[in-house]
Amino acid sequence: MNTLAPRHGRTAPPGGPRPRRTRALFGCLLVLDAVVTCFPPVYWAAGNGDSRAAALAYVIGGGIFVVLSVLVMYAVDRAGAREEVRP
Repeated sequence: MNTLAPRHGRTAPPGGPRPRRTRALFGCLLVLDAVVTCFPPVYWAAGNGDSRAAALAYVIGGGIFVVLSVLVMYAVDRAGAREEVRP
């Protein structure tokens, strides 16, 4: 049996390379997540202590953004996995 031949109409084996568009989406989301979590606003980094509410809103908003982007990546990955298995 040839194990390299596509089975059930699959074009790539499960866990194989993802399409370029999906990899680009994941890369962009990961870079945005890194920027949001690692580089707080300039006024916060400069030590402006008068904006505690803004700093708290930034931390909460950044956390929500990261969680949502992880959920988007999960949903896209699951949709791609379902397409691979279709007969």
